[in-house]
Amino acid sequence: MFDEILLVLFISICLLLWLSTFGYVMILRLLVFIKPRFLVESVDLPAIAVVIPTLNEENTIVQKLADMELCDYPGDLMKVIVVDGGSTDRTVEFVHKEITRGKKIEVICLDRSRGKVDQVNHILSSPGEEIIVFTDADSRLEPACIRELVNTIAGEPETALVGAAVRPKSRLLEERIHWLCLNYIWWLEGEVLSSAGISGVCYAVNRNMFLTIAQDAIAEDIHLGLDISARGYRVRINPKAKAIELRVPQTPHEFLQFRRRRGASYVTELVHSSAHSNPPLGWKLARLVRLWQFSWVSWLSVAALVTSGFMLVTRYRIYPLLPLTLFVVSAFLLIVLLLNHTEKRPGIFTLCLGMFRYAILTLISLLSLKKVPSMLGPIGGKEGKYDNSPAG
Repeated sequence: MFDEILLVLFISICLLLWLSTFGYVMILRLLVFIKPRFLVESVDLPAIAVVIPTLNEENTIVQKLADMELCDYPGDLMKVIVVDGGSTDRTVEFVHKEITRGKKIEVICLDRSRGKVDQVNHILSSPGEEIIVFTDADSRLEPACIRELVNTIAGEPETALVGAAVRPKSRLLEERIHWLCLNYIWWLEGEVLSSAGISGVCYAVNRNMFLTIAQDAIAEDIHLGLDISARGYRVRINPKAKAIELRVPQTPHEFLQFRRRRGASYVTELVHSSAHSNPPLGWKLARLVRLWQFSWVSWLSVAALVTSGFMLVTRYRIYPLLPLTLFVVSAFLLIVLLLNHTEKRPGIFTLCLGMFRYAILTLISLLSLKKVPSMLGPIGGKEGKYDNSPAG
């Protein structure tokens, strides 16, 4: 009798765990096929502002401004604005040097800025272009990135926020796998639920649909995505808009550091976002799934491992191989599918090893999620630029 109860419990846990991860992705993918797609109207390119928030970016700002000149958006329709949050290095000096060389750049200095939220809010609350593209100084954009973002947000009246697909410049395969999966899931959630997550690396927002970010926001990109979709507007990812993030985890230790802190910020924003009145059903579902995934999926994994250990001493000892095979095949098929759209594809053995390490690192980061969020990223991580507190 004990063996049967343990078998039912084990199967139930594994099924719930699969549905919470790969099953969720498969359901969204199926709904993308059957749900009417958002049609982007053909519109003339509008005048836009491209905003680069900075704080002590003397090592990246000149290259970032040069990167802006490589984009294929018409120069006469694009205003570049550097919003500095009180740099103590030569960031502003370098920007002024670029201006003296003939570059059309506007500089705004906020000496009392408390972080990136203040810099973004200053732009959103100031008169100017209807569509604003925000991009980090430690990123590089593919030439079509800005145009693709603007086309999406200008051609869809109900879309207020659209993010770029992020590609990390990292030697760590786990980090690259992480962003492949995250870009895909966010794209699916945007298509089905109109409530995609976005990254602060690069995104476009329609200021007429959104005024300011709450001052107590932990991370402006997470807050924007949740707040705008809760108001009934679409938040989407455009996979054709590609941005490269330069300062990213390069080692497993940095990966764990960053995911724990970023995860804590995400959970905090998810919990606080419940104050909205009568948000859309898609937003409610996306928020519920994200809270479930951050809070319980890791413990489901532990429960599956523990019950599988007990199964080994029963007559059903062979059964743990079945869900293990299901998870391995699901993960492998998903990653291979996503890697087909990338330029560099690792070998099968390297890919399998990277997937295994990614699963372990993600599990550890979720189990050790910090209760108090911090804006401090990994060593060299960009989020640390906006936090003067010690690592917590």
